[in-house]
Amino acid sequence: MKAKRFLSILLAALMLITVFAACGGKDGGESSSKAPESSQAGGAPESSGPESSNAGENTGDAVEVTIMMDGDNTPNATNMVLDKLGEMTNTKINMIYTPTDDAATKRSTMAASDTLPDIFRVLDVVTEAQEYADAGLIYNLAGLEDKAPNWFKNAGDLISQVPANKDGAIYYVPTGQLGYAYNLNIRTDWLKNLNMEMPTNLDELYDVYYAFTNNDPDGNGQKDTFGLATDADPRSFDSIFGAYGIPANKNNILLEDGTVSIYAKHPDYLEAIKYIRRLINDGLVEPDWLTIPAMDKFGKMWNGVAGAMEFQCVGPTNNWMPGRYTEEVTPTFGFATIEGPGGKKGVSPMFANITGGWCIAARTENIDACLRIADFCCTDDGNDLLYLGVEGEMFQWTDKENGEYEYLGEYTDGAKQRAEGGFCYSWLCPPAVSCEMRCFNAQTREGVDLAHNNMITEGVVDCQDVLQTRSDYGSDMDSVISEMYVALLQAGSDDDLQGIYDEYMNRWETEAHGSEWEEEITQWYNDNK
Repeated sequence: MKAKRFLSILLAALMLITVFAACGGKDGGESSSKAPESSQAGGAPESSGPESSNAGENTGDAVEVTIMMDGDNTPNATNMVLDKLGEMTNTKINMIYTPTDDAATKRSTMAASDTLPDIFRVLDVVTEAQEYADAGLIYNLAGLEDKAPNWFKNAGDLISQVPANKDGAIYYVPTGQLGYAYNLNIRTDWLKNLNMEMPTNLDELYDVYYAFTNNDPDGNGQKDTFGLATDADPRSFDSIFGAYGIPANKNNILLEDGTVSIYAKHPDYLEAIKYIRRLINDGLVEPDWLTIPAMDKFGKMWNGVAGAMEFQCVGPTNNWMPGRYTEEVTPTFGFATIEGPGGKKGVSPMFANITGGWCIAARTENIDACLRIADFCCTDDGNDLLYLGVEGEMFQWTDKENGEYEYLGEYTDGAKQRAEGGFCYSWLCPPAVSCEMRCFNAQTREGVDLAHNNMITEGVVDCQDVLQTRSDYGSDMDSVISEMYVALLQAGSDDDLQGIYDEYMNRWETEAHGSEWEEEITQWYNDNK
């Protein structure tokens, strides 16, 4: 029962955070939403479970269904999990698995030629999903709710909040899952080896990263480690931005003059950049931060090269334990909360969201089969299969009530588990309370709570409506901010920062139409706050 109590408290607390944040969240492609009561307000964790699924019903010969998923794993083209999913849904699964960075381009190419797969995910609910709906490329699922009751019940009221679902149509079904806020995950075994304490402020954090880089924290007599695993995403430094009161996850903020703008206009943005530059210039972080792929960055943690990472604690302290780590002794981690000037601290906010949902192509010839798959995946049994693998062959429960399990045989090796499809498809039409959440270990539960309790919500503005300027120029605005971030970190000296910042922000305001967007979202905020 403790797992259920934890999730019930967590979900209810997050719903309240969303309510009290009022306009707290993100605009555009990273939009977020209040959780629907039907699937989030403690109902799913404490319920008697999902309704019986239509999966596995004998409806004749198995029909082929093509699914497109994106991820950073490398499952075998045919594997045990897909075979089992097909068996449970009376289908033959043809999986198109593409790297996340290539997914949007591949999807657009397929849309242009009207060859979209039967089931596919769309992350940009504001523009892409709307464009597909307007072009008649997505199946209108209205009236078919009884064919996939678990899937539709899970999404609940979020369905009506999707901009593409107008006038009673249902083109896009959101997952309703809660986003994980970030933790600063730090190796406590390295801290112990160096007689250091968990850092609590920016000065102490610098000292820890310096020691992890220069003082042989793993005791092998070589200088082969560094402090922080990073990449080109600003959230690699989420706690540092948070120490200056900045929510760095593409969030919009309310400025002192009442204007709503991008987080990069926070008055302390360049101060945070200066601290990050110091870490980079002193060689305390990933040297290839600009180009390193996500999986290679993770590998620096798995292989004992990096001592810390800003990431969802679910990875370092739960999913990767112990199989992903290659050292003889599995590393131990703790979570740091870093205080900055004036006592500021926190991480970027995450709320129950309407992004990451699923569509069915209008061209599909097997709508009933698609709905059977979606409905089964949205049950506990379905998500258990996609997350853990085939029960009895790849894993077994040791205490299912409390989310405890063990992998079997060769599948204790995480790479082999994923090669046979374990985890790789776990975000295919998942329930709001996923297998992953039900199986958190105790430390991860504490970390998830810590991260959500530490979210920056004050002054963060969430806009669910489709703003014309965001629809027209959103990608241009985002590109300028991303280019500016890299240019600032690569500047010759701190004296150059203000000039670079002013140049890019001028481009953002004029060429990328940022000023027009500011006017529109500020008006929206004043009308809706």
